[in-house]
Amino acid sequence: MTDEERDLMRRYIYQVVRRLPREQREETAMELEELITDMAAQKGMEAALEELGDPAVFAGKYREEPGWVIGPEYYEDYFWLLKIVLGAVAISAVVSGLVQGLMQKDGTRILAELLSTGLTGGIGAVGAVTILFMILERRKIRIDFQREFRAEGEKSGQRKAWLPMLLPPVPDSKAVIKRSDCAVNLIFETLLAGLMIFAPWLFGIYVFEDGSLVRTIPILNLEAWDRILPVLLISLAAGFADDVTRLICGRYCRTVLTACLIGAAVQAVFAWILLKTLPFFNQEFVLETKWDLLALYGTELLENLILLLIWICILIEAGVTVYKTVRYAERKNGVLL
Repeated sequence: MTDEERDLMRRYIYQVVRRLPREQREETAMELEELITDMAAQKGMEAALEELGDPAVFAGKYREEPGWVIGPEYYEDYFWLLKIVLGAVAISAVVSGLVQGLMQKDGTRILAELLSTGLTGGIGAVGAVTILFMILERRKIRIDFQREFRAEGEKSGQRKAWLPMLLPPVPDSKAVIKRSDCAVNLIFETLLAGLMIFAPWLFGIYVFEDGSLVRTIPILNLEAWDRILPVLLISLAAGFADDVTRLICGRYCRTVLTACLIGAAVQAVFAWILLKTLPFFNQEFVLETKWDLLALYGTELLENLILLLIWICILIEAGVTVYKTVRYAERKNGVLL
């Protein structure tokens, strides 16, 4: 077996095992290497891989459950993300219910609120994640369509068979995006969105009397919440889409860079809208708390400082993504992939 054939086999195995649960990967990789080696000895490496077919489809044969909501190429990421989102929604519902329980001390009403909030949020989460992955899958099909069709194929409308040469190279370890990084961001974004939707009044100062919670003094302007919430959710959705793109791609590439820059622009603009054009803060907060340290609260100076901090964080994240993409991303004929 030549070095070129061995590299082709390694790329095929990588594309298969990356779509499998972690505990299956090592054993599957060894089985596949033995299988491909035997097949290649008889008919050649390219012919062997062509017979095995698209690694995204072939990976489905190793799964215990034969059916998928989205498809074999996206199933693992879809199910993994769905668990994270549903977990964050559940946490939001529980936190909201516990605080309401402390204030109202009505167990029946609290349980009803928990079930209602959890059910509504869960259904919304499943729908949002499913629709997002449907869009991503169709986008991927369109990209593959462009790569796999050639002049005659485009004219006839017949899609050519999967070819081993379509396998992308195994990425540089420094170009790989860790799932744990995506998980932290996605959990935070989902949890924050859930709390903003179901219980924005939780963000405030809690007032106790005789050891019992009697009320909260909200930091946010709840009277204008119907105008604030859509803007806030769009900003969070931009970050969510960016992190999902990183999860799907798994490495720094042109797609990740594009999603990052678009998300950064959306978040920067909507942060300005929130802090400079909308009454985001509760102006009565300082009057009710009477804390000397909050003298800047509700002033233009504080809003400018918060906006500047948000923009700095956005620029740092975008800068890191640009650097790692330019430095480590795969290229073909000098063009980022």
